[in-house]
Amino acid sequence: MFGDLGVEDITKAHAIDRLLAHLGANRQGAVAFGDAAVDIPMLEYCAVGVAIGNGSEDIKAMADIVAGDVEEDGLARAFERLGLM
Repeated sequence: MFGDLGVEDITKAHAIDRLLAHLGANRQGAVAFGDAAVDIPMLEYCAVGVAIGNGSEDIKAMADIVAGDVEEDGLARAFERLGLM
């Protein structure tokens, strides 16, 4: 079983916005990684949205980059592709 809980009208994009404000950074330099529909607002908000390969088809369809499966080092390979490692 799996589920997500949240607060009405508060998304992960809102959380990213607050974190960037705290850090004095902007979203033009932000990269988000996700694998579920609940992550879509965050991927849309950041400059680059990366869907992890084991994620839902909805998130893969809207992402800027689709990384490999998490079990196949997809996250690390995405970091390398983005020049973050």
